[in-house]
Amino acid sequence: MATPWGRIRQSYMSGKSYQELSAKYGVSVKTIQNRASKEGWVKEKGKIKEEVGQKIHERVVRVRVEELQKLMDANGMLIDSLVDLTTKISEATQTKNFADLFDKAGTMKNTECLAKAIQTAVQTQRNLYKLPDLDQDFRKKAEAQRKKEAKEKMALEREKWEAEKVEKAKAAETASGTVWKLAEIEGDEVDG
Repeated sequence: MATPWGRIRQSYMSGKSYQELSAKYGVSVKTIQNRASKEGWVKEKGKIKEEVGQKIHERVVRVRVEELQKLMDANGMLIDSLVDLTTKISEATQTKNFADLFDKAGTMKNTECLAKAIQTAVQTQRNLYKLPDLDQDFRKKAEAQRKKEAKEKMALEREKWEAEKVEKAKAAETASGTVWKLAEIEGDEVDG
């Protein structure tokens, strides 16, 4: 009976190991490896894996884009509803018709609920795409600002210290020059 190389190749391409193929088809591992090497099965399997990986990646990206679009559409609808309610509140306030505000089945309550829904949707979107939340953004910016201010303060302190050092050196130089002049005026001998 002839060796079923076509089936062995297919099994190899589907992920079976040389040992599994040897046990199943009764062909030595070395013979299968030689045939695979000779016919380029390894390269072909690599190309297939690469193509499959690329297709999976494209599918994941497509699904994520669709999810993001749905989330953005939902956020847009929430924002439109909030703007509509805000407009109604503004119109009722301008016409001093406050009864309209509370006759519309809790418009104020609906506005609060919509605002919370938008906040939740935005947070979900940030979580989905691993974006920092607003508190993290604020904390990072505040920390960066504190570090910048500390560096600036240290630079100013260093400049001040350098200026004091230079002034002290000038004062010491001036003072030593004065001692020499006084000694010369009085006629004293000066060691030096």
